[in-house]
Amino acid sequence: MKRLIKIITTPSARSAAVYYFGNFVINIGRYLFHLLLLRLLLPADYGEFLAYLSLLYLLGIPNTAIANIVTKYVAEFKGKANDKAVNQFFYYLLGRLTPVTLTTGLALIVFSNPLAAIFKAHPAAFVILGLSVFVGLLSTIARSFLNAFQRFTAQIAVGGIETVSTIVVAYILIRSGLSATGAVTAQLASGIIGTLLVLVLIRASIFPKDGGKKISFSIRNFGSYSLIYAIGSLSLISTDVLLVRYFMTEQISGFYSSLSILGRMIYFGLSPLIALVLPIATHRHAATKQSRGVLLKLGAVILLFGLGAAGLFSLFPRLVVTLLSGANYLPAANYLPAFSFTMLLFSINLFLISYFMAIGKPRVNLNLLIATLAQPLLILFFHQNLGQIATLNLVLEAGLLASLIPYLRR
Repeated sequence: MKRLIKIITTPSARSAAVYYFGNFVINIGRYLFHLLLLRLLLPADYGEFLAYLSLLYLLGIPNTAIANIVTKYVAEFKGKANDKAVNQFFYYLLGRLTPVTLTTGLALIVFSNPLAAIFKAHPAAFVILGLSVFVGLLSTIARSFLNAFQRFTAQIAVGGIETVSTIVVAYILIRSGLSATGAVTAQLASGIIGTLLVLVLIRASIFPKDGGKKISFSIRNFGSYSLIYAIGSLSLISTDVLLVRYFMTEQISGFYSSLSILGRMIYFGLSPLIALVLPIATHRHAATKQSRGVLLKLGAVILLFGLGAAGLFSLFPRLVVTLLSGANYLPAANYLPAFSFTMLLFSINLFLISYFMAIGKPRVNLNLLIATLAQPLLILFFHQNLGQIATLNLVLEAGLLASLIPYLRR
């Protein structure tokens, strides 16, 4: 008992608890946003919004890779008290990545009409998505600095402000008649607010720009695997939504989108724990080469919480859908168990891959890449009904987990 009390009262444990429970509350707020949309929008309109969101996830793949790179490298720089490298790394990333981001954002704006025809949506939403890409790069870099500094309380505060502003602005715009476009606009507005707040919080480390001798940064190797991780982690929960939107009716797309969001409640509930693996295990492995404790402790919590949530959703699918999505979505309630356990396996897979990246085994991301490429190909051939796609995703995640287990023994 004394040993247990000692473990849970360490500074690291307290910080992890603050980060987890704070993010848990924020994720509840984010789901209130989606539940608000489910109540305010018809299934077809909500399917349109989630198609926007899924496209934004896919466009944000490079940003997820950048977040991993920044977290790992800046955490190492801070550990070595190399403030010069911290400062220069911020501007190095902006200089290298801004041209690509500008090109992507402009392409969305220029091709807004063709994209609107493909996704059965309004062109204005794609203009807003283009602007979101511009903001996304700066936001990702700044937030990752905050994460690397382990300023967890500040992250929670910013996330809370963003969530509240998103809900308020979305409600006003949707009530004004903007429908799904209003929801996308609300996310852009809250993102700008959050980015400005984070820049204020990290200003001492990035302003003014260091004018001394430039440091050479080498991120290609880790960056390549981080990109694969980003592709897999975002594509596996987005590509299916877009393909369902394309192959099936707007109403069925709305049903699928609602189930996807409910299933993601499990993933987003566990994601704060997954996010802790990279900075904590990296630091522990670099200092002592002993990081197995991080794997076991965080892994046990993820498994316990995840099984509890997936079990609850599977036992009472109709009740969950009625309470959270509304009676309009009840025809698809029978598929909720498959979505729930798919997201549990997805969460475990990302947790394990993040751990392997932290201890110098990034090649495991190739397994994730194979699963990512397989998903759209399989859906291309098997999309007769929602149950078929739901089962396909579940089997795919189970196969990925089976391929990761052997790495634990190496």
